[in-house]
Amino acid sequence: MSAERPGESIPEGFRMPHEDFLTLPEMFQKACARRGTAPALRRKADAGWKTITYAGYAQNVRDLSLGLQTLGVRPGDRVCLWSKNSPEWAVSDFATLHTGAATVPIYDTLTPDKAAYIVNDCGARLLIVQNEAMLEKLAPLRHDLKTVEAIVVLGPVSEKHRARDVYALDVAYAKGQVLDKEDPGRFERTWKAVKPSDLSSLIYTSGTTGNPKGVMLTHSNFCSNVKAVCEVLPVDEKDSTLSFLPLSHSFERTGGHFVIVHIGATIHYASSIEAVPQELMEVKPTFVTSVPRLYEKIYARILAQVEAGPNSKKKIFEWARGIGEQYARLVIDKKPVPLALKAKFAVADRLVFSKLRERTGGRIRFFVSGGAALAPQLQLFFSAAGLWILQGYGLSETSPVISVNSPDNNRIGSVGKAIPGVEVKIADDGEIWTRGPHVMTGYYNLPKETEEALTADGWFKTGDIGKVDDDGFLFVTDRKKELLVMSNGKKVPPQPIENDLKGRWVAQAVLLGTDRNFVSALLAPNFEELEKEAKAKGWSFASREELVGLPDARAIFQREVDRVNGTLSRYEQIKSFALLPRELTMDGGELTPTMKIKRKVVDKNFAKEIEAIYSAAPPKE
Repeated sequence: MSAERPGESIPEGFRMPHEDFLTLPEMFQKACARRGTAPALRRKADAGWKTITYAGYAQNVRDLSLGLQTLGVRPGDRVCLWSKNSPEWAVSDFATLHTGAATVPIYDTLTPDKAAYIVNDCGARLLIVQNEAMLEKLAPLRHDLKTVEAIVVLGPVSEKHRARDVYALDVAYAKGQVLDKEDPGRFERTWKAVKPSDLSSLIYTSGTTGNPKGVMLTHSNFCSNVKAVCEVLPVDEKDSTLSFLPLSHSFERTGGHFVIVHIGATIHYASSIEAVPQELMEVKPTFVTSVPRLYEKIYARILAQVEAGPNSKKKIFEWARGIGEQYARLVIDKKPVPLALKAKFAVADRLVFSKLRERTGGRIRFFVSGGAALAPQLQLFFSAAGLWILQGYGLSETSPVISVNSPDNNRIGSVGKAIPGVEVKIADDGEIWTRGPHVMTGYYNLPKETEEALTADGWFKTGDIGKVDDDGFLFVTDRKKELLVMSNGKKVPPQPIENDLKGRWVAQAVLLGTDRNFVSALLAPNFEELEKEAKAKGWSFASREELVGLPDARAIFQREVDRVNGTLSRYEQIKSFALLPRELTMDGGELTPTMKIKRKVVDKNFAKEIEAIYSAAPPKE
């Protein structure tokens, strides 16, 4: 942590690349030419981390781009990419863009029928899949993919899966190399013909209701966003990151893929989400993009470890936390730090915070948080530890960044100021609207939905409720459609309350109250902590269903509810709650791939628990 301001942790010799670019292929080619033998992509291997240099990256993109052309891909086509994060994902994306086609990323966690829906909706000419396992899952649906002429597998293909239209990655590379010899100038002619206004990607929104919509983003959309973000965040070629958010999501695609290439930094691909804590310490990244769930888990684990320790350590932790948060608030507000507080902070940092930073590799200059709201108390806690979290805001429809905090302008609870070139205004009903070069051209083949989302003069209606303070910081308070409208007419924004509930004991919270006369909640426990507590206290239970039904277990969560209720107006307070026997999951349909709650699915899946809350005797006022 810097002595005065987080901005002072910017690397010495910081400079941004000054090359201009109008398309993503142009951005890529300039970065690779500039960086040459510098490390671009790294993945975990048996003998350590295997590196692909920028020169190697460029050659792979060249070979695969030409290989895709031999398989029929032409400018204006769509290529679906169904895979988890990997160097091959990155190569496939840029290879597709260099053909003049548009990449259509598909979450690797989607079921085959949902993946097939996207493939058919966009009319993909070619499909790229991660491995043979995905190929096998897709086999029963292959005859339904009418527009797909070829499938490329990002790895080897066994005899069992070889077919006329299935190609291993090395075969696609080889085809491209042959074409390069036969037509040496074709690669350059093709990518240089790509225009800023050309479609670069269709990103299908994960959606909390209904079928996903294909968001149409141009090269100009992404390029403007990359350049604007790099004006705000101090990142350069000396940086490195660990990629674990799905690249199918626009947040990671822009922040952890396009931006990294532009600045010429290094991307490490996490082996799995479970491996992130260990690999943070191995690769020692300098910045990381993540959704709030990572910070929530780290925070809950820290609190649990402190609670399990001796009283002396608990007291030291709480003292250090208090000192650190005082210090962080002054730094963030750009106010002078008294000498006495500086001295106390130095002790707190040595005893507590330095150890927390070591767990993230010890080199993190800042995290960038997006995708969902981050609880202010988490942001303040991490800031106290010198792990600055810069919260940002955006949507797939906005490429995605609308606003972001920076090391020199970081306001707790806000999502920062609008990035350069982006306009933000608050509509009469409190909805956030935005306009600028980052806004999509529309939803694919959905003119009615496009007309509803975009005004005639170019404003995009985000669907979020918010406000802008006197200094230009944007605050997002909730989703417009998710406000709880109670039977008495009162409106309760659920997200801030849900965020306040989450911590050591509560993994997830869903507030209820629409058309009801009081607010209640569904709480998913952090079962790792709850089961540990149950074992320590000798509670008897045979299943998680029995565990959450124990009065002692419920008492823990009642204390958490009481804590939060103490900060709320009377009509906002949680009068009753149900403990769920499991966490909300993507497999259960309750979460989107970006960890947003699908409230209608939750209502359906836990209708019994909800009915039990509201059929009981009304809570006493």
